[in-house]
Amino acid sequence: MAVRIISSAVGIALCIGIMFFGENNPVVVNIAISLVTALMCGELLSAKGLHKNLKVSIPAIAFGFAMPFLSTTDYVFIPLYVFAVVLFVVSVLCHRTIKSEDTLFVFGGVTLISLSMASFTNVVCGPNGLAPLFGECNPATIYPTFWVIFVLAIPWLSDTGAYFTGMLLGKHKLCPEISPKKTVEGAIGGTICGMLCSVAIGFIFMWAYDSVTINFVPLIIVGIINPIISIFGDLTFSIIKRACGIKDYGSIMPGHGGMLDRFDSIILCAPLVYLISQYFTVIS
Repeated sequence: MAVRIISSAVGIALCIGIMFFGENNPVVVNIAISLVTALMCGELLSAKGLHKNLKVSIPAIAFGFAMPFLSTTDYVFIPLYVFAVVLFVVSVLCHRTIKSEDTLFVFGGVTLISLSMASFTNVVCGPNGLAPLFGECNPATIYPTFWVIFVLAIPWLSDTGAYFTGMLLGKHKLCPEISPKKTVEGAIGGTICGMLCSVAIGFIFMWAYDSVTINFVPLIIVGIINPIISIFGDLTFSIIKRACGIKDYGSIMPGHGGMLDRFDSIILCAPLVYLISQYFTVIS
């Protein structure tokens, strides 16, 4: 438990540091998201023992880094196209040593992770994600700190709420074959916690920024839906771990596992926040 607490404290400190520097320069957040994505792609490959195959791992990890970083530009489809071409050329040329199911696993898994984190970059950094490189960004219209917290906090805090609710009230198993500790009561408690946290985030930012106006309708929508779909993200990657015969995707965060162990619930949640941000004025 002590290791988990220390690891969490270090992770929170890093997040605060990134948000501090990223408030006036969102490209810092952009690069951080790209690095996390590349790490997650590497962990996914390692789960299947494919990380040592450089013909597959190098283009996969490079794509994982490039996709979120370039997603705020007009070149968003270039890395996806290049990755697909390179991977399938390698698959044909090395068909005796690389199984077709491994190629599809890499392409599907890495693309899912990268596109999801690319939506994270878009919602955090906005259309001017790379503008700070050219001195054109107006962070007053972006509020990257709000979006980083909004994307990450709801799945993570709802998971915490589900854990404690399950401990206190859990009687009915949710998916015992996949995750024996998850309960129906915990899922309900986590959803309620997610909605309350979403509303709380809105009030905190209205208090922190006097000139900010928050639209609570989209916050409540995300607060209800994201805790539910985060469970499916968590369970899906748990299935992959079981199929690969591993306990954790990595050990970069002692007591917690790898980046993918922490961000598996974010993968399905970040795109929803991006979609909501396109159809609602959440913060102004």
